[in-house]
Amino acid sequence: MDAPIHLPLYPTGIGSSCHADPVAAVNDVLDGYWRMPFWPQLPNRDPLEQMIPQVGLSLPGASWDGELLRWSGSLSDAEVAAGDRLPPAERAAGLHELLARLPALPEERRPNVVKGQIVGPLTLSKWSRTASGAPPHEDLALLERLAAFIGRAAAAQARALQDLGYQAVIMFDEPELAAVGEPSLPLAWRHVGPVLRAAIEPVQRLGALAGIHCCGRPNWTRALDCRPNLIHFDGREGAVEDVIAHRRAIREHVARGGYLGWGLWPTDSAASEPFDSREMQYFLARAARELSFVDASVGLIFKRSILTGVCGAAGLTPEQEQRAAVDLEELSMGIRRRYWIAATTDVDPDHPLT
Repeated sequence: MDAPIHLPLYPTGIGSSCHADPVAAVNDVLDGYWRMPFWPQLPNRDPLEQMIPQVGLSLPGASWDGELLRWSGSLSDAEVAAGDRLPPAERAAGLHELLARLPALPEERRPNVVKGQIVGPLTLSKWSRTASGAPPHEDLALLERLAAFIGRAAAAQARALQDLGYQAVIMFDEPELAAVGEPSLPLAWRHVGPVLRAAIEPVQRLGALAGIHCCGRPNWTRALDCRPNLIHFDGREGAVEDVIAHRRAIREHVARGGYLGWGLWPTDSAASEPFDSREMQYFLARAARELSFVDASVGLIFKRSILTGVCGAAGLTPEQEQRAAVDLEELSMGIRRRYWIAATTDVDPDHPLT
């Protein structure tokens, strides 16, 4: 699991952007998140860029009515294997624009790692229906095959980035992870584990990092049993306490080479909650200390963390989206300079790529 990718408090984005123009979206990403760029999903350009249809429309017999994805509910071995491809440009314009731009980046602005994202199998299952009208998770064998299909599509993203010479992080967007065991997603965790592993393992076999994003409050201890390389959570006051409650599993995760993603910039209430990057330095340091122990020190947590908004930016204005990037960069560099020397001695806190 200990993939050799260095993520020392890099700011990046969850996935969606407020832009409708892929060129403008990628410009902002490469300007504001150049240390760890991500490909921007553009649901304001086309509703088919929402995470459910973006991938789900590649399933056999698929159609999208704006709320639910409907498809055949049958996946042969050949159809699972056919998932090993990128979504077309009309459903992922930001992905194709970023892939076209990455080779031409000047050396001084060339990052080490690039992030992609894809809908998770539990979330796609909840918002899709087979030909019989049932959600796929009513048939565990079908759900695992759906997860394998998504895993192939995620691996295609990782491979495309690796072919350009970049290390890759692929995040599975799983808001429904917080609903496991609830009436809306009545699955036991013993059944969820094989499903998540079927999705993340194709990415990990390539040497890329596979992460899980959930801005709700899932059972992170059980999710970490599935061995993702990275978990991403709502890291704000009032929410991070639910993450810290799973500190034993998170300490083990970090100690064995895992990474953490802190959702800190308030994408859900940007206008009412001004972001104070200096105050957030102290907050993040306190939260990291709550999680730390000798084998997962504060310094190690800082070296294996990314910083983001709480969720996607599709509902922001362009000015707010740019502000988020500036604030997260100030937080990243501020905490590196304030705490890095005391926490670790093998990196330069002022170097943007170490």
